[in-house]
Amino acid sequence: MRDVEDLKNAERTLSRVLDQGNLHLELVLNGVNKTFAGRCEQGDFYLRLSPERLHSSVELKREAKILTCITDHEQIAAKPFMDPQHAGTAFVWDGAPYFGIATTVAPGDPYDNSVGQLRPFGRALGKLHAIPITGKVERVDSAPHLAASGKLVEEISLVQGAIFQWSNRGEPTSSGKTSIRHGDAWPGNGRFGESRVTLFDFEHTSIGDPVADVANVAWWLTGLQQPTEIKSQLWNAFLEGYDETQDGERADMSSLPYHVLSVELQSLLFLRDFIKLSLEVEKSVIAGTQHLVGVWRNRAVPESGFLKDGW
Repeated sequence: MRDVEDLKNAERTLSRVLDQGNLHLELVLNGVNKTFAGRCEQGDFYLRLSPERLHSSVELKREAKILTCITDHEQIAAKPFMDPQHAGTAFVWDGAPYFGIATTVAPGDPYDNSVGQLRPFGRALGKLHAIPITGKVERVDSAPHLAASGKLVEEISLVQGAIFQWSNRGEPTSSGKTSIRHGDAWPGNGRFGESRVTLFDFEHTSIGDPVADVANVAWWLTGLQQPTEIKSQLWNAFLEGYDETQDGERADMSSLPYHVLSVELQSLLFLRDFIKLSLEVEKSVIAGTQHLVGVWRNRAVPESGFLKDGW
């Protein structure tokens, strides 16, 4: 009964800020974020509600501003639905404060697990990184709280130690380039059509080193349950597509291991702080972390980023 009333309140709130009648929402994903499929007089959309402890209103406004910057240059992202000024609107769900952003529906089909789709995905991410940064996009950096104890503490310490060792040896930690970053770049956050890939879920978007986005793809591939040969084919197809958009100006990938380890750290901190893990899932996470650290702790990556094996 509480969910029904919360849903009606969310419909009324969004209808008011968008100035839309006959607005309807359906809850389609009930996780840390709440995702709703919506429809109104102006068309279909998705609404994402993020809890206050995960994202502030300012962060949602920043996301809308970056999405607007992207779609002003390239049709590669699901843009804010109607007026982007609605982003950061306050909602209440189950008695807790949330902030919302509505976006258009990304056209196309989900990633089909094929090598053939990694190349256009790489091309779309490369186009994102090539967009000039115009205007002032406010940066909101929320440093994660590093607990001294709790679940996954040994794995968090393991990854932190690998990051420290990498940096302490004087290995590269930056490409020196700056771009719009997606923040959670992997093919599951793309929709694939005949002529283009549309990226969505810019929840963690920011301005920073583009290699961090590329590293997110490498991080996803490392944990993929596929033979090394297949992972190498996927990775190289992704980079080939990425290179098509860079005009010889693409970032040096030598710092890739540092960024892959950083992605793992952020993933562990999110799991620790927001997800209730079963014993079986926690064992799987621990094994995955140990494997990833073993792969990337001391890995030398050429400037080109192309890797034939070692996944």
